[in-house]
Amino acid sequence: MLATLRTLFPYLLRYRWRYAGGLTSLLFRGVLAAGVPLLIGRAVDHLAAGEQEAAVDAALLALGIAACKGIAQYAMRWILITISRDIEYDLRNDISAHLVTLDRTFYERYRTGDLMARVTNDLAQVRSLLGPGLMYTAEIAVVIVTVLSIMAWTDWLLTLVIFAPMPLISLAVGHFGRRTHEQFQTVQKHFSGISVRVQEHLAGLRMLRAYNQGPAEVGRFAAANADYVEASLGLVRIWRSFYPLLELLVGLTGISLLGFGSWRVLQGAMTVGTFTMFIYFLAMLAWPMIGMGVVVNITQRGVASLGRLNELLNHRPRIADAPGVLKSQDHVRGTIEWHSVSVQFPRASGYAVRDVSLSVLEGMSLAIIGPVGSGKSTLASLVPRLYDPTHGEVVIDGVDVRRLPLEALRKQVGYVPQETFLFSRSIADNIRLGRPDASMEEVEEAARLSLLDTDEDNFPDGLDTLVGERGITLSGGQKQRVALARALLRDPAVLVLDDSTSSLDAETEHELLDRMRHATHERTLLIVTHRVSSARLADRIAVMDAGRIVDSGSHRSLLARGGLYARIHERQRIEEELAKP
Repeated sequence: MLATLRTLFPYLLRYRWRYAGGLTSLLFRGVLAAGVPLLIGRAVDHLAAGEQEAAVDAALLALGIAACKGIAQYAMRWILITISRDIEYDLRNDISAHLVTLDRTFYERYRTGDLMARVTNDLAQVRSLLGPGLMYTAEIAVVIVTVLSIMAWTDWLLTLVIFAPMPLISLAVGHFGRRTHEQFQTVQKHFSGISVRVQEHLAGLRMLRAYNQGPAEVGRFAAANADYVEASLGLVRIWRSFYPLLELLVGLTGISLLGFGSWRVLQGAMTVGTFTMFIYFLAMLAWPMIGMGVVVNITQRGVASLGRLNELLNHRPRIADAPGVLKSQDHVRGTIEWHSVSVQFPRASGYAVRDVSLSVLEGMSLAIIGPVGSGKSTLASLVPRLYDPTHGEVVIDGVDVRRLPLEALRKQVGYVPQETFLFSRSIADNIRLGRPDASMEEVEEAARLSLLDTDEDNFPDGLDTLVGERGITLSGGQKQRVALARALLRDPAVLVLDDSTSSLDAETEHELLDRMRHATHERTLLIVTHRVSSARLADRIAVMDAGRIVDSGSHRSLLARGGLYARIHERQRIEEELAKP
């Protein structure tokens, strides 16, 4: 458990002075609470002796102490609960910042719904651990130490009788605590499963409707929900035994006090006031005994949830700045070289890219073409370091990209993937993603270069039109052009188009790429495509197959050689002929 809780130590240290204030209020409250039964017992003894004024004075003093205790309790709860909220805020920000740094391999392992469950539900449990959990633990400790010390000093024999059930309580707490920890982990896993299913349902709602899978998915969700309920009921079944057991032990303690204490009073070994004080003290001890169950519940839930968060925080990004990274490389000119590059993904049996050596000069354009799965996108992804090569190196301007600061590299390399993601904002805001400070004139120019101006009649509010969840109101071609405009607005030295015009018809694609060639004539352009019509516009074409470069050259020279490129060209020409009316 200590290893799991170590994650929280920096946050506890950050708020140490506020914690000190809260715990001081808690200690003050505990001492004052112990003083009330002392004064009530004294008042009873004064009444028994006929000293009414002294009894009234003791009662008034007890009332004043009770009021001070209430103020201290308010301060204690305000400080400690507020700190738990502040740490929750810090943790959520730190986890969010950490998730942004993680690479694709992490997101291939963890699903979005699972991550959402951890950052919301699990983090709430950690907050409870740091707030009520810590507060109740300290409060129980102070009450037990204070009350038992006073009771032992007053009558150690009666205290020993009251203390007798404590070992049984400790055993029960340990046993049920372990079972709670294990069961709550199961509950959280089922909750993550439900979150994943809801997220996927919402993201794929149109697909479910298209295939009439709504009722089937509702049934599958109901089954997952039933598993979650059953796991939660398992937790309830654990506690339906624990709390009655604690109350039974508290009841036995009360019976022991009444029986043995009454006998001590009848024997004259204890006054009625002292016996009254012990009854009040037992009432005070009832909460710590039962509160141990609450603390165990909160603690085990919090530790289990923190363990799930630690899985995320302990995951180190594979793609990060190396120790020997250059500090002054702020500008990239654009000469790119692949030196004997090979890439093998984790858990993959073979290489996605095999011993590729290739180059493109600054300001030139290179097209990479080949069949599906030939390694085109993987090769292009090495330039902005979405992946790192398993063997070999990728060099920009004579420097290995792993020696360039990651932030500076990605500012100078614009990357447009085939699968475009748009946020639920306006078209202009989506274009501004890379440059939030860009003026509206610059946004409009980027939109013009990506041919979005030809679709303005379809946008009710122009570039201020909201695109909906994931750009649902736009067509596939419009979404890709928004992504292209986003990359152009950044004005990168290197522009990588990873099959990012696949949703456009051949004529629109040709016009778009031609416009971009003129707009980016001083920049290096890397085009990953499966279309010859796109590749032929580049200064040089590299043909890939099975992870290797099998040919390279200009459009004409590749056709003349009659290899794979010529076969792809002939097949696409026939497809275009057949598609004509």
